[in-house]
Amino acid sequence: MTDAKIIVIDDNAAVLKTLGIVLKGAFTRVITVEDPRLIPSLIGGGDVDVVLLDMNFGTGRLDGQDGLFWLKRIKQRSSLDMPPAVVLITAFGDVDLAVDSLKQGADDFVQKPWKNEHLIKVLEESIAKRHEEIQRKADEGDELAVVNAYIRSLVKRYAATYLHPEPEVTGEAMERLVAMARRGEFARLEDTIERTVLMTQGTRWTADTLIVSDSGGESPTLTLEEMERQFIYNVWDDSGRNLTIAAKRLGVSRPTLYAKLKKYGFY
Repeated sequence: MTDAKIIVIDDNAAVLKTLGIVLKGAFTRVITVEDPRLIPSLIGGGDVDVVLLDMNFGTGRLDGQDGLFWLKRIKQRSSLDMPPAVVLITAFGDVDLAVDSLKQGADDFVQKPWKNEHLIKVLEESIAKRHEEIQRKADEGDELAVVNAYIRSLVKRYAATYLHPEPEVTGEAMERLVAMARRGEFARLEDTIERTVLMTQGTRWTADTLIVSDSGGESPTLTLEEMERQFIYNVWDDSGRNLTIAAKRLGVSRPTLYAKLKKYGFY
């Protein structure tokens, strides 16, 4: 049984009951509702993995526009950072509508009449893809936190070296510095920070404040992963190898730091 929360929405009570019976044997949490207007409140907690959604609601509506409307509400107009996967139920033979739903953000579709095994497989694959995307975003967030901490450590170090007050680095300035790190331009990044500390008087850096080094064509001495490895070790070691203190300094969770230390062979 797959550990996942699924919302099934269909205004045909008989179909809804059948889907509920089939899916409750394959997934840990299955909620069935007839009214799509409940979607915003049902997915608002951010814990729904997939919405299985019929494309037509009400009498006489067979063009699929109801399903496309709610697909857009889920994928584009919700406030969730990571909305649930959406699998649409289309009428038999309506290939054009199914393709259109994929273009508008649906994760997959099934056609009536479906085979239960195929339906479960489609849902499992959609859930797996969503979980992979969530993990990818979490990894990117952890990486960004380490890069930000690395940049701030350089700013602090050069400010102390030249007896300048440590400046406030605005979001736009940080984005520009982070972009250098992501491109592997670490020598250029460090040179830019040093030049900016030396040659500016203000205590607030914007993107225009940065005095960007023109040494962008040089070969980087470190990859982003190598930089992260070196920086994490330095912070961990400087923190007396205390996970809690080092994680706080890096701006990541204690489990995340532990995982990275294991990854790089430090633990």
